[in-house]
Amino acid sequence: MDKHPGETSHVIFLGEFERRKNYKEKILKEIIVAVCAMLNSNGGKVTIDFDTDSSIPVEDFPFSQVSLVIRILEQSVISIIGLHQTITKVNFRHDGNSVIIFVKKADSLVTSYSNLYLPSTKQVVQVSSQELPKVYNGLINRKNVFQPLQADSHCDMFPMDKLCHFQECKTVQFKNPKAGSSKRTTLADRIAGKSNKFSCYVSAYANYSGGHVYYGITDDGVVEGEFIPNDKGEIIKKVEKAINKMIWPEQIGKPKRGEQWDIFFEPVLDENSKSIPSTFVVVIYIAPCLGGVFNEEPECYEMVNGMVSNMSFSTWKKRISLPENLNDHSSCSDKVPCAVSRIEWSSNEIKEKCAVAGVVLMELINHGNWTEFKRKASIIQNKYPENRELLLVVLSKMVIAYSRQGKFRNARTALSHFCEICTKVVDSPFFNALALYLQIVLKRNQKEFCGIDELLGNALANAELIEIGCLTAAIHLIVATVTSFKEEESGSDQDKLCNTAIEHLAHVVKPSSVSSDMMQKAYITLVLSNLKCVLSKDIILAENCTESDLKKAKSALIAFNETTLESPPNPFRKIQTKLAKSVLYYRQAQIKDGVGSESNVLWKSALNFAKEAETLAKKLNFDEMDRWSKQLISVCTAGLVLNHNMPNEELELFAV
Repeated sequence: MDKHPGETSHVIFLGEFERRKNYKEKILKEIIVAVCAMLNSNGGKVTIDFDTDSSIPVEDFPFSQVSLVIRILEQSVISIIGLHQTITKVNFRHDGNSVIIFVKKADSLVTSYSNLYLPSTKQVVQVSSQELPKVYNGLINRKNVFQPLQADSHCDMFPMDKLCHFQECKTVQFKNPKAGSSKRTTLADRIAGKSNKFSCYVSAYANYSGGHVYYGITDDGVVEGEFIPNDKGEIIKKVEKAINKMIWPEQIGKPKRGEQWDIFFEPVLDENSKSIPSTFVVVIYIAPCLGGVFNEEPECYEMVNGMVSNMSFSTWKKRISLPENLNDHSSCSDKVPCAVSRIEWSSNEIKEKCAVAGVVLMELINHGNWTEFKRKASIIQNKYPENRELLLVVLSKMVIAYSRQGKFRNARTALSHFCEICTKVVDSPFFNALALYLQIVLKRNQKEFCGIDELLGNALANAELIEIGCLTAAIHLIVATVTSFKEEESGSDQDKLCNTAIEHLAHVVKPSSVSSDMMQKAYITLVLSNLKCVLSKDIILAENCTESDLKKAKSALIAFNETTLESPPNPFRKIQTKLAKSVLYYRQAQIKDGVGSESNVLWKSALNFAKEAETLAKKLNFDEMDRWSKQLISVCTAGLVLNHNMPNEELELFAV
């Protein structure tokens, strides 16, 4: 039959399906692959025609066979995308001699097999499609490993036929491939081969805290050893080959023995504690690895020109790091699909010059050093008078600098000049996106929200066009911040935008003070979002928080604190942090019912942090931060006044 784009047709011979296991597995996989490809694209239709391979018509064939096919397909889809998405995105319809599967586009990328593993106590487990985005992004974002396993930490005493003094766990696995060599297989093959899940253990341990695999020990922990008369070299060679075939992070390149992995041949001892000739326990060490290690490329599909196609690993990485549901925004009807190739800078030289200039100027802005900012901006303009890109960078920072000081007329003039030039440069897609960002910044700071929804949608759409980096992260953060100004918006939208920004920042190849600052801004925004704090003309503290909200806010604050270990916050971010801490103590006092000695301490802490924020904001002339600090001081003072257990003289002191 003729197929249209987004449709596939399959024929199942029920007799063959019943008799031949290989045929059954092959045809089921073809159908599941087609369904997954449509889930990752724009949906579609899978048609299955049944043939009995005999004179018996399908309608007279045992219905259980057709029903069985549908049941197996449905169970397979559920195992990949979960029950909810199967119910809402995949619909089976039995129509005479056919079954039609109607597929809608999935909420996020569907990966049939992740080939990414993590360890449990007794085995290693492949990460499911539902958990994959969170797990993978956690792996590429992790900066350190808690209690990493060292290469020389393995046991080296193995008495024959005795129990080990340790057990299997998340970093230890026993293997005992005892079968003798044959023409087709050797001990080296069985150690490093797929049948023993060797690469799965490498992936799991590398993605955790490291681990050791012990060959020559039974599942019960009894030492039997492996007889290795002369083929240590072959074992090392095949282990190395298997490891090299795996998918390692780009920064690792080719994994090296002694760094990412190692192998040891520990002698097995007899009852007199002497080495038994040619008998060893083979210990393979896998070091923890930042960035995610796959035993092979993830199995993922999409529809290309109406045909089912394997998704490339590079495309998969982009889409799994930017799940579609994180980018949804009600006003962004022209959102560009994640699969579309992003625009890159015309040259690394221009990109680097703009980045360096931006970092220098933004650091001065964040420190409130306005005199030095003007001087540096003037130097850059005079040194590169013909460089429009650098002029645009300077103008963009002027908009931000003037806006933070409340000098909105100057900010509008700089923005107007920026917009005149930005369409005349080669890298206009980046500067057009930056223009939208600056317009939102100015509207937000002036509290002018007329037409803001269209700007937000256009900004997110433009962020989808250009390569991931600081600019795309900044756009998601400004949209998240403006969302917090609008009381009707839900905190979940804010959280999604912040998490997307964090993911984008993880892709920055050369982190700088600016990218670190944006990462900190994302976490502070998450703190305020979970505390139900709306930053508008006045600070608005919405309905009381729950204990769950407080827990999430504290978690975001801990994540913020972790970023400050490598990059101390600048003065501007310090002010925001103090405001966030003030709101946190305010909320804690509310949950304690606002009365009593414990609440007194919380109210005082909230007020003190607000006052510290005000002092620093006033000193550095951050107009908006100064106003918010004053408003929060007023809110916290009111909380103290309502706390009737406080002595009058103490109340007067804190009300000043």
